[in-house]
Amino acid sequence: MSARDALILDDVFEVIQKDPDGKKFDRVSRYICRSELYEFDLTIDINIDIYPLKVGDKFNLVLATTINRDGAPETGKYDETFPTIAKRETLMDEFEYVMYGLIYKYKPDTGAGAVRVEVYASFGGLLMKVKGDPAKLAVLEVDSNVYLLMRKV
Repeated sequence: MSARDALILDDVFEVIQKDPDGKKFDRVSRYICRSELYEFDLTIDINIDIYPLKVGDKFNLVLATTINRDGAPETGKYDETFPTIAKRETLMDEFEYVMYGLIYKYKPDTGAGAVRVEVYASFGGLLMKVKGDPAKLAVLEVDSNVYLLMRKV
């Protein structure tokens, strides 16, 4: 597998709203975002102590199956072979905010007349929903682990 094959989604998003339903937690905000390239709608929870965003901010968001630069699959263990413990450079070196989680739901959305899908992921309780073209999101499979990597642009 090449490094490019490990990248499932790579797009630039703009923050449209912050905490649309009001503030629920002290250190977490929910953001509503829209992508530039694929016109995805994104709802994402972010730890604002670590990575604060404001309306109008733009960021690059990548979903990847591995953080290894060569695209090599993960061992599934956090031990001496894990890239950061082994002192190897990873995709994380290029980003400011990284989470590891699980795709837990995939559902069709035909509400606006256009065929779209919603994909849901949980990153230790911080949730993400991305909605868009099924052809672009088909590679996101339920019960698969993903890395979410972000950097402001």
